Amino acid sequence: MGGGTVVRRNPRATFRRLENGSAVVLHLDTAQYHGLNEVGAAIWDLADDRTLSEIVERLREKLEDPPADLETEVTTFLRELEERSLVSFVPVDAAT
Repeated sequence: MGGGTVVRRNPRATFRRLENGSAVVLHLDTAQYHGLNEVGAAIWDLADDRTLSEIVERLREKLEDPPADLETEVTTFLRELEERSLVSFVPVDAAT
C-alpha cells in the first residue's frame, strides 16, 4: 500500500454515526454490522480515495495527542476493513 494506492470505501457499505461519536458500518451484501469507535469513524470519513499518508496526516491534525505509531495503527485498521470487504486499495491510475 504505497503512495500510488488510494483507499476506497465499498459502495455496498453504509455508514451511520452514533450520538456518542462512534459509528456502525453495515455491509449490505453480508448484512453484518461493524462497530467503529470515534477514531475508526474518523478514518472511515477520510477513506475516500485518499492515500494512506493523506489519511494519517489528516487524522493526526484531528487528534489532540496522536500516538507515535499512528500510521501503523491506521494501516492495521484499514487492513481489517479490507478483510471484511468494507474498503479496497486501488491503484491511483484506476481511481480516476
